[in-house]
Amino acid sequence: MLTLVIWWSGVLLEFLLLLQGVRGRLLRRFPLFYSYVLFVLAETLLLFGVYRWAPQEYVRAYWIGEYLGLALGSLILFEIYRVALRPFPGTARMVRNLLGLVFALTIAKVLVNHSFGPLWWPARTYDEMERNLRVVQCFAVLAITFVIFAYAIPRNRHLKGILAGYGLFVAGSIVQLSFRTYLAESHQHLFVYLEPLLYLLVLCIWTAALWSPVAEPSHSPSPLEIAAEDHAALVSRTQQDLQNIQLGLPGAARR
Repeated sequence: MLTLVIWWSGVLLEFLLLLQGVRGRLLRRFPLFYSYVLFVLAETLLLFGVYRWAPQEYVRAYWIGEYLGLALGSLILFEIYRVALRPFPGTARMVRNLLGLVFALTIAKVLVNHSFGPLWWPARTYDEMERNLRVVQCFAVLAITFVIFAYAIPRNRHLKGILAGYGLFVAGSIVQLSFRTYLAESHQHLFVYLEPLLYLLVLCIWTAALWSPVAEPSHSPSPLEIAAEDHAALVSRTQQDLQNIQLGLPGAARR
């Protein structure tokens, strides 16, 4: 009974998140985040249907959904960096490329390790991949949090809510994966409730943070940005002056 209550509560919160994303016109600002929420909602409903009407296909559908969900969930970090570092597009692009490279190397390492084994088990491969990715995500969350506060980067309740919820989800996942490794089989049933409850708490944080519209944070250009703009204008004016001089030289020679 408790499992069904947690399950339907999560479905309701995901639906409310998507509804507010449409009403508040947040889909354009956080497309990857809302794509992840939509995927989880669709996956949950699909697995429910498969379990009820085609139980023989449930295991395959479950593991396909788990791997896709892990990949899409990692994209939320790219969204956070893109929005938080919007005033610094060059830095944001460099960080996103670096994160993409680290994620790709992490996934490749896990796949290579398991491809040479005698048997390939989706659960074991997924657990190792999730553990490694969550550790990378944890450092990425700590890094962007430090940068935001150290350099006073403008942020609003929406961005802070997404970052707080996802940071809690990553930290809780690492703790659960660590305990799951060392706990006996007799205690594994605890995670049947702990994992959905953690995700339900994250959904509550996201729903509360994104429910009300907020104004976009204003960004005052830094002295470095102003200097870059002045330099670009100076270069443009210099090029125009040189072109005018070149056009005037033949006439000057005739005179």
